[in-house]
Amino acid sequence: MNNHQRFTGFHIDGRNKHGRGTWRSLTGDPTDIRELFCRIAEREPTEQEVGDALWRLGWSAMYGEAISCPTLADYERWLTARHRQADRTGNGLRHDYRTARGTWLYPGDREYWLASQRMMLWPDEKIDRYLELDPIRLDSDHVVICCSTGRRPALAEEPFDGLANEARVRSVFERVIAHDKAPVAWLLSQEFYLQQLDGNHTKLVDHLEHTAALVADLSSFLVPMRELGDVYSGRYQQQRTDVFRAMRRGAPLLPLACHERPLEQIPVDDFAGLENVISLLQTGFDTPTGGRGRRDDKVYMGSHVYDGAAGFIEANTLRMDRWQAAERIGNHLTAVGEHSIPLVWQGQPWKPTRTLADARRRGKALLEHGAAFDLSAGATR
Repeated sequence: MNNHQRFTGFHIDGRNKHGRGTWRSLTGDPTDIRELFCRIAEREPTEQEVGDALWRLGWSAMYGEAISCPTLADYERWLTARHRQADRTGNGLRHDYRTARGTWLYPGDREYWLASQRMMLWPDEKIDRYLELDPIRLDSDHVVICCSTGRRPALAEEPFDGLANEARVRSVFERVIAHDKAPVAWLLSQEFYLQQLDGNHTKLVDHLEHTAALVADLSSFLVPMRELGDVYSGRYQQQRTDVFRAMRRGAPLLPLACHERPLEQIPVDDFAGLENVISLLQTGFDTPTGGRGRRDDKVYMGSHVYDGAAGFIEANTLRMDRWQAAERIGNHLTAVGEHSIPLVWQGQPWKPTRTLADARRRGKALLEHGAAFDLSAGATR
């Protein structure tokens, strides 16, 4: 028996073999697949669905890919889980972005670490397992999804072009919504911009506009990329403004958020003349929480002095409130996108680490000093 037969064969007698009777290849006789499908789905499978079953049961091995269902019993379990998923009544878009809870950097498990950057290339069943993990299922009502990614080996990010795979993008977003989670669309990663778009500004704004349009009806709010200042610092204000205007063309009504580097305030001109905008701040993992007026908690950033992370959040809130009153922007929220990081593996380069409980206490303090919501640890007021 060759390797392909070992994976695709069934009806083999003997210990640790699946089924009874005479061996026959799934590639030649899909009768058992059809019978099983009819029993679970209560309808005949399409030819495409039969082909998908054959792929899962072994055809994938012929192309050097992983086999997700080594036996017919495994396929039965997968198909049952899929139809349970289809029967879900969850509607993640019911969650209000103004009180969003998320655990973007959690859970602290290497397999699921920074799922946002890898989810598009995961099989559906792995996405389901991720969404059922306690930090996501219990502590989050929003889930971050990056639509287009590049290659970043340190975080296991692999290339994926959302606009070249529109059906897959929408399928992942719909799956998250069915789990009663609201997608937060990170439209692309810095690596995609540099590696796939060649750092070209014209290509960037075009990609952002069309990706925004692709997921506008499936998202809670949109973010262009992480730490926008890494690509366009304050010296490139026109390019930053272009980014958000392109997103607004693609999604006329959806909230737009800017995520920045640690302790970097958001320029008001990012959002010049726009409604429904969010300063999605990063406070720095090692910044003291602050908020109690202690000398030891003071942090210095250029000419600014903040009372720890809480003071930084409060300063952005007050500044943007003034610009909103002057009608430079409309309906603005300050929120916290990153403030904590878990212990994922010993020797990891990101420090300091916090438990989820510790991170939630820190997030709560930031909410009390002006942040509307917390996407780092799911904290609530």
